Amino acid sequence: MACTVTLADIVYNCDDLGIGGIVELHVANKSNAIAAIGVGNYDEDTRVIATGNPAAAVSDIVSLSFNLKDGFSVFSEVKTVNADGTTTTVPTISVELPKMDAGKITALNQIAKGGAELVAFVKTAAGTYHVSGLDYGLYASTIDANSGTSRAEKNRFQLTLTGEENGLSYSIDAADFATATA
Repeated sequence: MACTVTLADIVYNCDDLGIGGIVELHVANKSNAIAAIGVGNYDEDTRVIATGNPAAAVSDIVSLSFNLKDGFSVFSEVKTVNADGTTTTVPTISVELPKMDAGKITALNQIAKGGAELVAFVKTAAGTYHVSGLDYGLYASTIDANSGTSRAEKNRFQLTLTGEENGLSYSIDAADFATATA
């Protein structure tokens, strides 16, 4: 017997523009993010963080400044539903960090530690706010460094965070996003 699924209305509005890319990315340890948001203040079914949470900034949160000019930034999620009823969601966040300097090397080595469980706070160019990694944590899956071979190529790092979650990312409102990432 199939289970009953309640479907919400999905409405397309002419004001809904498909603006791509992300404009803000903040990363924190999963334990610090959960401590600030509070266990039970995010709903695994609706994937919404309760309004007013977090009440204070996430401790040790890091804001990553990345290349906004050429549109190279992406936050994507792929949810797969299997015939046996199991699901997986794989979030991926990639950003380009211009210029391979010593400070970025140090910071990226800290982010890319084995066993790290990270949470990403993402603001998209379309004005939506997401928290990814609250279920099991994200990790720095790749850091690609490239010096470029000519003036037409970039000297840059490319950071990719990924993970495997219970569902799509959690939604958070603008005020709570600002509080968490302050």
